[in-house]
Amino acid sequence: MDENLLLRILTDEASLEEQKDFYRKLKDNQEEEKLFYEIKSLWLRTSMHKTVVDVDSDFEILWRKIKQSKKQTTYTLARQIMRYAAIILVVLGFGGAAGYFISQNTFEYNDYGTQKFISRKGSVSIVELSDGTKVWLNSGTELTYKEDHKNKKRFAELNGEAYFEVTHRDDFPLIVKTGQIIIRDLGTTFNIKAYPEDNYIETSLVEGDVDILSENGKSLVALTPGESAMYFPKEKKMELRSISNNVLSAWRDGKFVIRDQRLEDIFTELSRWYDVEFRFEDEKLRDYRFTGNIKKSTTARHVLEMLKLTADFHYRILEKNTGPDMIVIY
Repeated sequence: MDENLLLRILTDEASLEEQKDFYRKLKDNQEEEKLFYEIKSLWLRTSMHKTVVDVDSDFEILWRKIKQSKKQTTYTLARQIMRYAAIILVVLGFGGAAGYFISQNTFEYNDYGTQKFISRKGSVSIVELSDGTKVWLNSGTELTYKEDHKNKKRFAELNGEAYFEVTHRDDFPLIVKTGQIIIRDLGTTFNIKAYPEDNYIETSLVEGDVDILSENGKSLVALTPGESAMYFPKEKKMELRSISNNVLSAWRDGKFVIRDQRLEDIFTELSRWYDVEFRFEDEKLRDYRFTGNIKKSTTARHVLEMLKLTADFHYRILEKNTGPDMIVIY
């Protein structure tokens, strides 16, 4: 695995063509694929801001996983992980000035520190918070998290889409802020979609209970499993609807599940995943509707060809030297 390319992939500096080639080659080599996702997991954990990080502990966890394979493979893979991890530490600039600390065989945690997690475009990330809560982050999502032990509350702030499996504690509630609303966990599995460029915030409950509150703490609605609340900030309006679990789990399973959606809204989802921009030359095409399931592992061009089967449109791709490519719809 090329070290320079690996770092460009992790830091989201690789071109779209480099990313495609990298992931295509990765699929053909199981050991390299395993190595990459272990390194990516370490990268995500050590990219947290203002947090005390126990890198030695992380390596011990990796080591235990790797030791289950053959000795020779273990030795080689472990050495690779150590080499790449060393590069990552240099890139992140570990040390006091950067706000990071490496402990020796101990784990320290700053109660008032803030952790920050980012899922790059074209990827889904899984993180486990210090309280045991698991969170899936969709493409282009940022999540910050901190624990306030003095006031006995856990706080998270979300930009993007995330699926939460919350470790519930009556004495230590989780509060998630996104835009103009607050979601309070009452022992819950739920999904929040809150991309800043969208005109709505959607909260969907899988199991348990959640309360949706205004910024000043006023209760807006309490959801029951299978319900979804769409809040429109401009109109300050809330709409309730039912939603199935398979639609909520689709993005975590690597699929676009499209249910009678406008072409413009579909392209918004595609732009987040493939890091491209769309422009309509024919305004009428924005309201074309489509239903279907599409794997995210396919290319943007293939998705467009599938959409063309039912929606009568043409497209051309304008490649750019810098920034996302532009796809013109006409």
